[in-house]
Order: sequence, then C-alpha cells, then structure tokens
Amino acid sequence: MSPEMRKLLDLLRTQIGYSEQAGGYTKYGDWYGKNVEFDSDYSAQPWCDMFLSWAAHRLGYQKWFGQFAFTPYHAEWFVEQGAWGTTPEPGALVFYDWSGSGAIDGIDHVGIVTSVDGDTIHTIEGNIDGQYAREKVRDQTYVVGYGYPDKVRVKQEAQAKALAGKAVALKPVAAEFSLAPAMTATPGTAGDLAGGREAPGAAALLVPLLIAILVLVACHKARRALAGPASARPRSE
Repeated sequence: MSPEMRKLLDLLRTQIGYSEQAGGYTKYGDWYGKNVEFDSDYSAQPWCDMFLSWAAHRLGYQKWFGQFAFTPYHAEWFVEQGAWGTTPEPGALVFYDWSGSGAIDGIDHVGIVTSVDGDTIHTIEGNIDGQYAREKVRDQTYVVGYGYPDKVRVKQEAQAKALAGKAVALKPVAAEFSLAPAMTATPGTAGDLAGGREAPGAAALLVPLLIAILVLVACHKARRALAGPASARPRSE
C-alpha cells in the first residue's frame, strides 16, 4: 500500500463513530453538494461513497481516487481507468451488492479495505450499522469487485511524466524560433524581405555608393593623366 493510501486510511479512522444528524444530514453530503455536484442538495443523501470522496479531496487525491455519490458510477469509473479487479488489497475500494447479483449496476454500498486475512477483509465504511462510520470485518460473499486508486495514480503520473518529456523536447525548437532575427520593412527593400534577409539600414546603403563614386573619380583622373594636357590632345572633327 502506498504512503498516499496510508494517509487516507489514517484520516478515515479519525471519522469512525460519526453518525447522521437529524433528517439524515451529514457533513460529507453537505460538502459534496457544495464542491462536486453544485446543482443538487446531497446533505441528506446516502453517504457511503461521499464519505470516502470527502477524505480523498481533503488530501488532494480526488483526480485519481474519483469523486462520486452513486456507487455504480464509481465502480464504472475504475473499470474505465483499467483499475478494476476481484482481488482484495489494502487501499482498494470494495463494492458490494447486497442482493448478490454480482453486477456493477446492482452495487449499493462501498467501503475501503484496510487489511486482508485470507478470504476475510477488514474495512472502513460509512453509512453502515444505523448510519455510522465503522470499521468492519467481512467475508467476500457480496463483493462485486475492487477499485484500485493506486493504479490510477501511477497511470496518471506516468502520463504526466510523458507530457513533461515532450515539453522539454520542444523547448529547443521554440527557442530557435524566438531567437530568429526580426524582419523589418524599409522602403525600397521589398526584394530583400521576399528573400528572407533582414533589410539593411540607410547608412549601410550609402557606404557602397560613396565607394563607387570615389572609384569613378579616381579612374577619371587617371585617364586624364595618361592622355596629357588638354591642349595637346587632337581635336575631334
């Protein structure tokens, strides 16, 4: 049994002896109606599953424990999570059908296993023995099956780890895009932008122009020097 489930059982043990108040009111049903199902009053409803859900929520386990008032729905949720079976173990939720049908849709009570002794299970259950929270010792005659919260927790943790790994793998790609040079538009440089290059500034454009002018001037002076004085050159016809 995991440390998480040990904490849950310890919390549930502090609730042993709790009983319904006048009109069937329980703090577990009141909590459920205010925090899980907001559209109904559950304060006086059968509370065996809400008792367990309340404890799981107090410890922050609700995502992998499930939050239910209707026991067949809770059992079906474990089936969907791949965490349903017929083997008792400490920390497992045990679902009963007092009619003995063995069908999930016939489930009408739930508790949590604290220990197993052969075919005998020790449990903590709410809404039992005259609407009390009690520790019970039972055989498995009316057990439909078991839900394993720890299996759901391990599955969800593995999924979260896989998603975190994918996020880390994508970070270098995101960084590459974030460090790419910004494309700035400068009048007359549409060709550069279309080619994916950063547009040069005005000063950068003037430098080669000035160099070209200086080269032309130098070439002109050189030609004049080679041709001699202007008065000695033959006149054109």
